[in-house]
Amino acid sequence: MADLEEIIRRFLGGDGEAFNQIVRQWETKVYNLAWRFLGNREDAQDIVQETFLSVFQSLRNLRDPKSFPAWLYRIALNHCRARWRSRPGDLSLNDPVSPEEEGDEGESRVLLPAQQTRDPLEAMDLIRKSLAGLSEDHRTAIILKEYLGLNLEEVAEVMGCPLSTAKSRVYHGLRGVQRNLKRLLSRPRQGLRPSKSTNETTDEHR
Repeated sequence: MADLEEIIRRFLGGDGEAFNQIVRQWETKVYNLAWRFLGNREDAQDIVQETFLSVFQSLRNLRDPKSFPAWLYRIALNHCRARWRSRPGDLSLNDPVSPEEEGDEGESRVLLPAQQTRDPLEAMDLIRKSLAGLSEDHRTAIILKEYLGLNLEEVAEVMGCPLSTAKSRVYHGLRGVQRNLKRLLSRPRQGLRPSKSTNETTDEHR
């Protein structure tokens, strides 16, 4: 992979192909973030386009190329939140999970109870619905940490919060996922309504 800072410098110097390289390097991660956040492939694809349009328009304003990943994720999250809030009743969590979306590394970290023997695609669907039942902040923290592989310092940078708050959001997010999974497993035909709350627990902003 070409050096990101060098690619950005080339883009700023007028090299159009450099921007295509940025898109190729980062579009999958932006898509994964959006799909986990919104639970809908078409919406996630739209978010990818909207995000990179914003990047193209604003990249010249980025002062430090080293901060590009966090900056990119913040842009993507802003688009995700706007989409979620604009029509929450229409955002579907009923898209079937496809085989190519199976096996995400994060799925092994947000585990179903060990005694449950379920199809991997069904397990992913349950976890996706469990994520949808979290507050925005908890859902975002889990996606960044467990699915995109960011460390806690990076989660804090993307979310614009102290490290202690990032730790709290990940912790309570994981607990929320497990709690929601138990509900879904006890009522397998019932889903979770997406939560609009951004203050799921009183500990969230510690």
